[in-house]
Amino acid sequence: MIYLWYMNKNQRYIIKLSPRQKAQLHNITRKGKHNARVIMRARTLLESAKGLSAVKVASRVGTTDRTVERIRARFGEGGLDSALYDAPRPGQPPKLDDSAEAHLIAVACSDPPNEYDHWTLELLRERMIRDGKVKNISTVTLWNHLNDRQIKPWREKNVVRS
Repeated sequence: MIYLWYMNKNQRYIIKLSPRQKAQLHNITRKGKHNARVIMRARTLLESAKGLSAVKVASRVGTTDRTVERIRARFGEGGLDSALYDAPRPGQPPKLDDSAEAHLIAVACSDPPNEYDHWTLELLRERMIRDGKVKNISTVTLWNHLNDRQIKPWREKNVVRS
């Protein structure tokens, strides 16, 4: 149950937990392995359910009253899981799309330039930029893509010869 009351245009949430939610929060704070943030949020919700002010909850939990208000708001708007856990983050977009990765693998498995006896990550990087597959890319990214496929062009046994 969630009760709302309004004060000076700011939404304030009074937290009422069901017995099941209380048991879940007690388990988080006392059992198992949980992230420190999750434990702090669970403690905040448990203290808030006692009817304490945000300032008192913050002093008991060891955080700020603004953080307590945010956790209460997340509980009020999205429920228990929303209050305890962060939403997934999108992350950085991949550097190579499928066609660029296929090109990388094809180049890495082909013969190296005439003046070299094997491909290096720097040579692969220059070739990918020259072929217009990427504007810029690090050798570490190339290594990660090749390593995921267990391709090591600097070792003779992994290179396909025609």
